[in-house]
Amino acid sequence: MLGWLYRYWDERVSYEGGMSLLLMDGLLLIPLIMAAFFYPLQALIAVGALLLVSLAAYEGYVLWKRHHHIRS
Repeated sequence: MLGWLYRYWDERVSYEGGMSLLLMDGLLLIPLIMAAFFYPLQALIAVGALLLVSLAAYEGYVLWKRHHHIRS
C-alpha cells in the first residue's frame, strides 16, 4: 500500500513548481531555527534585516512597475 502511495505521489507532483520552492524554504528556515537556540539576538537581527531588505525590494519593484508601465 505504501509503495502504491509513493508511486501515485511521484506521478502527481511536479518538483519544478511549488514543492521545490517549499523544500528550498525549509533548507533556509531549519538552520535559522537551530541558530536561534544558541544565538537568539543574532538570529533576530538576521530575520529583521532579511525582512527589511525583502520589503525594500518589493516596494522598489512596485514603484518601478508603477512608473515604467508598458504602453500598448
